[in-house]
Amino acid sequence: MNDRQKANLLLGGQYAGLTLWLIISLMPPVVLLAAAFNETAMFRSPLALLTMSEFTLENFTTAFSAGDFWFFFRNSLIISVAAVIISVVVCVPMAYGLNKLRPRVRGALSFAVLAMRFLPHVVLALPLFLIFVDLGLSGSRTGLLLAHLAIHIPFAVWMMVGFFENVPKEMEEAAIVDGCGPWKLFWSISLPVVRPGLNALAILVFIMSWNEYLFALFLAGSDAQPLTVGITRFMGGVEAGAQYGVIAAYASLIVLPVIIFALLANRYIVSGMTAGAVKG
Repeated sequence: MNDRQKANLLLGGQYAGLTLWLIISLMPPVVLLAAAFNETAMFRSPLALLTMSEFTLENFTTAFSAGDFWFFFRNSLIISVAAVIISVVVCVPMAYGLNKLRPRVRGALSFAVLAMRFLPHVVLALPLFLIFVDLGLSGSRTGLLLAHLAIHIPFAVWMMVGFFENVPKEMEEAAIVDGCGPWKLFWSISLPVVRPGLNALAILVFIMSWNEYLFALFLAGSDAQPLTVGITRFMGGVEAGAQYGVIAAYASLIVLPVIIFALLANRYIVSGMTAGAVKG
């Protein structure tokens, strides 16, 4: 076997491995969607579900009617959009200010900010609940939003510090020589350079807020629960079993906006990540 044949064999093995990985990765969402369109999803094999022998749209009808889908959708949308706006407004100037400190001080403060992100969410749930009870925010959308910000802001600041470090120092120095003040330096010089990172940050914060479950389960009242908690009403109890077909339909509806959003914003995520990975 010559070198060319070996190279082709290696390439074929890589493609086979990637194809297998893709099939394994796509199997859970495909089976989920198939279960959503079947009358009975329990105790059926994935292959049986994929045949669509018991095709129905009743699961989606039940998810919208009995599941109050639009009520939970509104809560999820309000909390996620608010989390994005506040995270961007708070974290971008904060990261810019941290980037102007001396390297040793900047590193220490950045680590202190990021340290909050090291804690498991379940550790923060009870303290936040007790704080919100004292503040009168227990069970409200405002309280749940603050809980989201507690985990988003450290991540967002740490992420944006890396992007601001990529702003060419020569560009800022030239602007200062031309009489550019601190505010104009931030708004007109540094911010346009880190815009790809800003887009990526907004997208990631939205997706994290949309998919968050633990804080929503512990901290959200009946009027503030998002979609990730709304789906649990079909889990059943002691007397009633779980409605697996409806759960699959509800889960598909939860995931669909995120998939569409991710596909539309994919180029911003990629450009933002690559911009932050290369030193300017």
